[in-house]
Amino acid sequence: MMMKNIIFSVAIMAATYCTATQNRVELNNEKIIITKVIDIVSKKNVRPKKVLISEQLLSDLDRYLITHEGEKNTDSLALLIQGNWNYLKEKKSKPYSTAWKQVSLSKTVGGKTNSENEGKDDNILFSTVQFSPDGTKAFVVYNKTYKNISQATVFFFFEKKNETWIHTAHFIPFFD
Repeated sequence: MMMKNIIFSVAIMAATYCTATQNRVELNNEKIIITKVIDIVSKKNVRPKKVLISEQLLSDLDRYLITHEGEKNTDSLALLIQGNWNYLKEKKSKPYSTAWKQVSLSKTVGGKTNSENEGKDDNILFSTVQFSPDGTKAFVVYNKTYKNISQATVFFFFEKKNETWIHTAHFIPFFD
C-alpha cells in the first residue's frame, strides 16, 4: 500500500513538472514571437519595455472568418488559413476573456534599447499566441492604438524550422 502511494505521488509530481515545463516553453516561445513582430513593425530603434496580451484580439480573426463564411474564399489570407493554419478555424466561436497580462521584454534585443511606448497615448497589443497542436506553427494578432483608437491590426504567421521561429507571412485584415 505504501509503495502504491509513493508511486502515485511521484506520478503526480512528474505530471505537474511536465505541465510547468510545457507552460514555460510556450511562454518563452510567445516572447520570442512577440519580439520578432516588434522587430518587423518597429520604425525606430526603440522598443516598448512591456506589451499587453489578451485573447480578446483573437475576436478579430473570428470577425474575418465570419465575414467570409459561405463565400468562395480566394483571397490569400483565407487560402493560408485553409492550408497549414487550418487549426485556427477551431478557435472560432469561443468566448474570449478580456483579462490582460503584461509581458516584459529583455532590456535590449538586437542592440535596440527599451523605452516606454513611443508616445504616452500609443499602445502595442498582442493576442495570445495560438500554437498548432504539433508546436511548429504559430499565429498572433498585433494591434497598435493611438489614444484608444486602433491604428493597425495585423495577422502574423510563424513556422518553427530548425528550432528557430521564422516569420512566414503577415496580413492586414479587411473588415466590412
